[in-house]
Amino acid sequence: MEELRSMSGHRIEKAPKREQKQGKKGAVLAGVIAAVLLCGYLGLCAWVGGRNVIMPHVGISGLDVSGMTRDQAADALKNALAEESGDPITLNISCEGWSGQLSAADLAVDQEATVQAAMQAGEGPFLLRGGQYLAHLLGAGSQVELALQDQQPALTALLEDMERQVGDVTMAHWQVSGQTLELTKGVTGLAADEEQAAQLLHQALDQGFAQKFGQGEQNVTVDVDLPVTQMPPQEPDFDAVHQDVYTEPKDAALDGTTHEIVSESVGLDFDPAQLKAAYDQAGEGETVSIPLTVTQPKETRESLSAKLFRDLLGKGTTKVGGSAARKNNVALSAKACNGVILLPGEVFSYNNTTGSRSASKGYQAAPVYVGGASTDEVGGGICQTSSTIYYAVLHTTLEVVERRSHMYNTGYVPAGMDATVYYGSTDFRFRNNTNYPVKLVTESYDQGGSRYLTVKIYGTNETGTYAVPKSTTFDQVAPTTQYKADSSIPRGTTKVDRKQNPYTGVKAKTVRYVYNKDGSLNQEQSMGTSTYKMRPKTIYYNPADGDPATWANGVPPQPSTPGGGQTETKPSTGENTVPAETPAPETPPQTGGETAGGNEPPSQDLQT
Repeated sequence: MEELRSMSGHRIEKAPKREQKQGKKGAVLAGVIAAVLLCGYLGLCAWVGGRNVIMPHVGISGLDVSGMTRDQAADALKNALAEESGDPITLNISCEGWSGQLSAADLAVDQEATVQAAMQAGEGPFLLRGGQYLAHLLGAGSQVELALQDQQPALTALLEDMERQVGDVTMAHWQVSGQTLELTKGVTGLAADEEQAAQLLHQALDQGFAQKFGQGEQNVTVDVDLPVTQMPPQEPDFDAVHQDVYTEPKDAALDGTTHEIVSESVGLDFDPAQLKAAYDQAGEGETVSIPLTVTQPKETRESLSAKLFRDLLGKGTTKVGGSAARKNNVALSAKACNGVILLPGEVFSYNNTTGSRSASKGYQAAPVYVGGASTDEVGGGICQTSSTIYYAVLHTTLEVVERRSHMYNTGYVPAGMDATVYYGSTDFRFRNNTNYPVKLVTESYDQGGSRYLTVKIYGTNETGTYAVPKSTTFDQVAPTTQYKADSSIPRGTTKVDRKQNPYTGVKAKTVRYVYNKDGSLNQEQSMGTSTYKMRPKTIYYNPADGDPATWANGVPPQPSTPGGGQTETKPSTGENTVPAETPAPETPPQTGGETAGGNEPPSQDLQT
C-alpha cells in the first residue's frame, strides 16, 4: 500500500530510502571526526605534560626562555645575571630629598624559584594544557618576574641609611647619672615600610631587566620613589626599665677561684609610676629625671680586706713519729691541704682535697690497719693529717659534717679527737658556717730532733667567741697478753711483737665548749662518743718450751746441754723490733655507728 491515512484523514508519505541512508552516514562521519579530534587533543595534552620544557613565548623579565629545559633556563638566567654585573641595571632611589642607588647585583635573586615559576607558566589541569600550549604557540605568552630571596641585606642597609637621613624615629632612652634616673622622650620621625619598598624595588628590577633583555637597551636606569610615613615613638616599658635599673646591694666578696676581692656595688631602685607620670608630662625630645633610692652595701673592699683571715680561729699540733716513709706521707697530705680557702657555706673534704694517696703522687708504704693487724701499705700515716685538722677544728665553732674515729686509740691526739679517712668511702668534712672565708694553713717541721705537724685555721671572728674541746675517757680495758707459737724462736727465749703494738681499749666522750668573749659559757656541743678496741700484747715462743701457762715467773725453761747442764741464754727482749712509741697506723672505719672496729675492707683498698 503506497499511502497511509492519518486519524484526520490526511495522507502521510514515507521518505525515500535513499535519503534515510545518507542521513545516517553523515551522523556517523561527524562522530568519527569528533572522536579523532578529541583523541588528538588528549594526545596533545599528554604530550605537553610530558615535555618538561618551558611553554612557547615565556620569558623571565624580558629574557626569552621558551622551549628550554630547567637546566637550560637556569644557565640562561645565570649568564644574564653575570652579564648584568658588567653592564649594571641601576635603580635610582629617592625619598624626601634623600637619594641612593642599588644595582641588580645588590639584590639577591632566588634563581631556583624564578626558573621554577617559568617551568610552571601556562600549566594547568590536564584537559586545559593542550589549549594553553596552542595559545602560547600562537603568541599569547607570559613574562615571569624575578623572584627575590627573603633576606636582602643591601636593601635593609639602604633603608636604614635613608631613615637616618630623612628623619628616623627617635626612641625613648634612659641612663643612670649618679643618684638620678634620666629618661629622654622619643621624637616622631619618618619611616619606610620595608615590605612595600621591597615590592617597589622588585617591580623596578623587573622593568630594568625587561628593558635590557627584552628591548636590548644598554645602561638601563630605573627611578624609584619610596613613600614614607610618620612614625611616632613607642612608649617605653616602665616595668622593663625598672628591671634593668633595679640592683640589689652587693657586698665585697672573695672570689673562690682567684682568691681576689670582688668590689662591692650599691643597690638602686625607683618607683615606675613616678617615672611614667614625669614622662607623660614631658614633650617630645625632653629629658625628665627622678631620684634613685641608693642602698649602700654592708661590706666594702676596704672593710673586707681589713677583716680577711685576721683572726686565728683554731690551732692543732701533733708530734709525727714512725718511719721516714710515714713522715713523708704526713708532709705530702698536709701540703695538699695548705692554703685551702672555704667561702661561707662551703664544705672542706679531706679526700677531695688530697685525692687518692698513690705512689705516683709520691706516697710511700707505711703502717695501716688491715683486719685489725698492722701492715705496710702506700699512704700509711695520712690519717694523722686529717686528725690534726679535726683537732684544730674542735678549737673553733666550725660545723663538723663527717668524722669517724680509728679502730685503736692513736695517741698523737687526745682520745675522741682523731679522724680516720678511707678514700672512696670514709671522709673527714667540715663546713664554714661563718660569714667570712676561712683558710687552712698547715706546716710540717722539725724541732728539737722531732717532727711536728701544725694546722692553723684563720678567719674572721666577729663576736670574739672561742671554743675549748674536752674529752672524758671511761670503760678502759687494759691489754691482755697472748702467746703465739713460732718454731723459729730459739728455745728458752721469747720475742715481743713490736709491730702489733698493744692498745688499751677505751671509750671517749668529746664535748666542745663555746665561750663568749667575756669568758662566759655560750654553748656546750656534744661531738659524740668514740670507742677504741683493745689489742693484746703478742709474745712469740718456741712450742718445744711447753705451755707458757706452766712457766715459772713467765720465763720459758732453759734447754739442757748434752752434759746435763743448762745454757745461760737469756730470754729475748725483742729490742730489734719497732719502738713502742711508734704512732698507731691508720684504720679503715666500721660501716656504721661511732666505733671503728671489725668489718675492715681488704688491704688493697687501703692503697688508694
